[in-house]
Amino acid sequence: MRKVALAAIAVTTFAGIAAAWWLRHTPEPVPEPVPEPASPGARSEEEAIARTRGLVWRDGNGLNFRLKSGEILTLADRSECGDLPCPKELTIRYRFLDWNVAAGGYDLALEPSPSPRTFLPYGEDEVMLVDGRHVEPAASGPVALPAPPPPAQPDQSLSEWLTDIANGRNQGEAPLIAASRQQALRDGPRLILKLAANRSMVLTDDLVCGQVACPQQVFRSFDYGGLSPDGRFHVVEEHWNEANAGLLIDVRNGAITVLLGVPKFSPDSRYAVAAVGDLEWSAPRRLEVWSLDGDTPGIEYSLPAKTQDDTVYEVIGWADGSHVKLRRGPWSSERRSPVTLSRSGRGWRLETGEGTN
Repeated sequence: MRKVALAAIAVTTFAGIAAAWWLRHTPEPVPEPVPEPASPGARSEEEAIARTRGLVWRDGNGLNFRLKSGEILTLADRSECGDLPCPKELTIRYRFLDWNVAAGGYDLALEPSPSPRTFLPYGEDEVMLVDGRHVEPAASGPVALPAPPPPAQPDQSLSEWLTDIANGRNQGEAPLIAASRQQALRDGPRLILKLAANRSMVLTDDLVCGQVACPQQVFRSFDYGGLSPDGRFHVVEEHWNEANAGLLIDVRNGAITVLLGVPKFSPDSRYAVAAVGDLEWSAPRRLEVWSLDGDTPGIEYSLPAKTQDDTVYEVIGWADGSHVKLRRGPWSSERRSPVTLSRSGRGWRLETGEGTN
């Protein structure tokens, strides 16, 4: 069942997007021009929506699609995050292009995305968004625009699934929120972070989109990870369908720095070290050290991912201000060996029992 399968993914990591968006550590590709809608004469989203005869409609910042099951998928723009505009790392917008006659579904544009077009199949059991560059025509030939199906009955398992997620998250997050002394608050799917000048940043989960679980490509949630030792940053764990990242959110201005995972800070708060613990996503690095001395965080050391190398690192903690205790080993195995990441006048280096590498 669709909800059961997604619940199994979400309860373990909640994790999410797996293609170009979540590789935010690498330069974004130059986007291709957005093509003209498939139907001749289509000049605007409003005109394209009108042609669907009730299958698609917009409600403010929400774009709604009627699925073959009768359920409604709602994709909501994310542009405001509390008192601030959303940082570019969290901003997303949707625009309906037209009904895709060749494949039988909806064409839409997502911003940001490396693909000029995204495809939403109409008749699939699992709601998904497909890169428009890889959509195949229907085997039966052109698919005419269908009549709107009858409304679906509410799926009670969806609310039960969300309750399970909330209960699981609360076990790890509640003590950290309590320790923040009202600098972080949880309100259902909303994580509220207090910033300077009496402002707040609000991060809202994208787990349910209308009447269905969100497609994997936009499935996302946020867990609070505490404050940095000096109180300069909020730490948030961002979960996608098959990935997770760490967010450093500057308390002064809400600026976001994306890390490989939830970091561990040096005793003097000058450095943060993070590592990839799961290779379900194609992270460009396996290990990184961020300097926090400047106005904005900057990478001071990184270990790039190598082709055909499934080595992962687990950050145990800082032994002192210059030494980080790690364990490393194959992702496919529980076997891990101790290593130390050390800083000296020559920079950072990995040290093992056999020497330095």
